[in-house]
Amino acid sequence: MASPGDRGGGKKAAGAKEMTRCSHCGAKNKKSFEYCVRCSESLQDVAELGGGAGPRSPMVAIVVVVLAAVGAFYAFSFGRNSPTEQPQPAASVTSRAPAMEVVRPAGPILEDIDAQLATENYSDAIAAFRQRDYPKAISLFEELARDLPENARVLQYLGLSHFHSGDFASSKRTLAAAREIRPDSFELLDHYVTACKKDGDDESAFAALKDFVDRRPEELEARLELARIARATGDEDVAIEQTEYLATTRATDPEFVYEYGVSLKNAGKLDEAKAVLRSSIELDPSSAAAHHALGVTELISGNARGALASLEKAVAAAPDNGDYQFSLAQTYEELDRIPESLAAYEAYVQHARPDDTRAPIVRKQLELAKKALAEREKERREFRLVKT
Repeated sequence: MASPGDRGGGKKAAGAKEMTRCSHCGAKNKKSFEYCVRCSESLQDVAELGGGAGPRSPMVAIVVVVLAAVGAFYAFSFGRNSPTEQPQPAASVTSRAPAMEVVRPAGPILEDIDAQLATENYSDAIAAFRQRDYPKAISLFEELARDLPENARVLQYLGLSHFHSGDFASSKRTLAAAREIRPDSFELLDHYVTACKKDGDDESAFAALKDFVDRRPEELEARLELARIARATGDEDVAIEQTEYLATTRATDPEFVYEYGVSLKNAGKLDEAKAVLRSSIELDPSSAAAHHALGVTELISGNARGALASLEKAVAAAPDNGDYQFSLAQTYEELDRIPESLAAYEAYVQHARPDDTRAPIVRKQLELAKKALAEREKERREFRLVKT
């Protein structure tokens, strides 16, 4: 359900559920899961995880970029809209980007699968799913669903087959039916919320998460995704409530502390956000996302000098992150460090996400800036020649 960035790895909290990492896509899963919540591949031969590993999901507002060449010198000026964290494309609660791989053929029916599924048709359907032959998988699972309408596992894989075929509306409906049968399954919740987000239905995703958290308050990952959707939809009160709970429950988990800081920042509680984000960095000094969030908070507070060190650390740790480069470029610009600002904007354009609508605007303005700077340098050379 959540998207990309770096999470810190804190110690396991007492009573925390053991986790495994998918060997195919790297997603974090509960150890009891049979298949990965992100790529749906087998979770055999995976390693146990420590505390919170996985992506963060930044959310950046689209800004307008403006170039101005002024008087005898120049200034390169981009729009000063407050930078914020940028969301990644919808993934799962605990996962990175999708990675579908062809894996081994379907193995023996595992003990938690209903005995009624121990059939040739089910094995054929699973084999088609794992081979990414989704049209065939859909046909076979639909046939099974007609015979076994109350079997959540069949509906789950039918929903996943629709999802990987790009039919997110059908995926959402089918997974909703599976959840009616097994409402307390975190695995099904994860798949359902992912389908809702891909279908542009944050309202249904929010409602499902809120209901799940009300019934199972110990599910911290569900609380985390609820907070992220709340932030994305502007419900700052819910975002703060959920992330404050996480940061209080797992005070040594840098990810949860970071998320609380981001919620405070987005709600405009900047001084509180800075203190919380500094605590997150103390827990995990290597977190580029935490350094970036702190730097952005300083920048929108009007403290560009205070933002600089944090943003430089973020870019040093993750130079390929276009959002970090953009924030650093804004900071250099505020400090009138024009050459460094231009270089950072260049790096931003090079590493901008495909869905970042700022990039084409920045690219055009950079071309204008280079032209203006070249003209200015030409005038300087000609002036020096005249003097000599």
